[in-house]
Amino acid sequence: MNLPFPILASCALVLLSLPALAAGPMSRFEFELESGRIASTFTNARAVCDELTSNSKDICVEEARAVQAVAHAELAFRRSGHLSDAAAIPVVRAEAEYAVARERCDEQVGADKARCLADAKATQTSALAKAKAGAGGSVAQTPVDTRRDADYQRAVAKCEAMASDTRSHCLTAARKKAGKT
Repeated sequence: MNLPFPILASCALVLLSLPALAAGPMSRFEFELESGRIASTFTNARAVCDELTSNSKDICVEEARAVQAVAHAELAFRRSGHLSDAAAIPVVRAEAEYAVARERCDEQVGADKARCLADAKATQTSALAKAKAGAGGSVAQTPVDTRRDADYQRAVAKCEAMASDTRSHCLTAARKKAGKT
């Protein structure tokens, strides 16, 4: 089992932070200590990334940034205990996952890259809708509508890569399936 360092680091950070989540708000000393741990984890992950080249290095750096951003959001919640900070965690996680997915799409070209970016955006949109719905906020669209819109965007990106006659049939079918007549 050969997992990238940022994934292992994030798992370790989550496991280390579980007891602190149950303890309630933390002192300033604990906060600074945890901030230092997050910074050192990021620095170590960044050092591992520096050994890589080209897009794999970019992906590694983006994964390290994602782990750092999520860890900071969780730390902010643990320090304050406010529901608004708790609601920010899934949003930060969705944004971080989108940034990593976007970086992974850079390896591809042409229609494959467009499809990959559309998939990444659809996943982000869905995750943000779930985060807002889970936070108890009012969401204009239901998750089903959001998922349907994301599927429609994905289908349109796929259709755009086709020849003109086939493209028009594909777009018509996608509109019909999504209920956009």
